[in-house]
Amino acid sequence: KPDPEKVKARSEKQIAANNRFSFAMKFVKPATPFLNVGFSVSRAQGQTAHNVAVSHALRVVAGENPDFHFNYENILVADGSLPEALNPSVERTTARILQFSWDSPEDLSYQRSQDQVMLLAYLPEEEMAFYTTSGARRGTGQDTLAVCSGQPGQVFETYIAFISDDRKKVSKSIYTGQIVIE
Repeated sequence: KPDPEKVKARSEKQIAANNRFSFAMKFVKPATPFLNVGFSVSRAQGQTAHNVAVSHALRVVAGENPDFHFNYENILVADGSLPEALNPSVERTTARILQFSWDSPEDLSYQRSQDQVMLLAYLPEEEMAFYTTSGARRGTGQDTLAVCSGQPGQVFETYIAFISDDRKKVSKSIYTGQIVIE
């Protein structure tokens, strides 16, 4: 055991860095399975997808200790070289369903039309994530995501990306906006 008299007290900067990391993990932890897929191909040698996800989350934590907040529109939840979604949008169709849409050009190659959509909806107030990493094909132009109903006034932060049929390529994610629960 360390001698309590020789252990130095943690500095304010150390405490702030630890609190910042803890805050970032509020987003990363519930979305970890999605993030592990989203960053599976963009990581450097020796890095895990989880490390990359945490690094991205830490970059968008704003504010000063202890009043941190996220800039959700700047969070990446996937990164890679596949083409991004064209003109993505999202709307709530029922209490438990979010409808995501994107453009599917007529000249889209067969290979790209077989990419699968990856959808993520994060509910900050509950620290809950709802997602799919193997949704509809890119060529369909739409898919739905089931979520909890939530409480009136709560907000879902939403994202879209694509993964290739062979699971070897991923697109960069796009923030598709907020859905407010009414």
